[in-house]
Amino acid sequence: MLCRYCYPPAFAADVDPARADLLLQLFRDNGCQMTDLEAGEILPDNGFSKKEFRDIIRAWDDKDMLAVKGALRMELTAAACAGE
Repeated sequence: MLCRYCYPPAFAADVDPARADLLLQLFRDNGCQMTDLEAGEILPDNGFSKKEFRDIIRAWDDKDMLAVKGALRMELTAAACAGE
């Protein structure tokens, strides 16, 4: 996960599909990737809390939607980027 939005592992939480869709669109609008610096600007501007971001990313990871998941950068898989 992006460091600024990292939390220790926790129990799975319900993810609001509308918020997950918005985050997905933000990733797509940003070239299907996001760096830590970009997340620091984009996520708060769109009302995402660290917990909400973490929960959505965990759900995406469970669905194999992330090609890269690192401390400084995350990238969607080609299928997630294309909306397949």
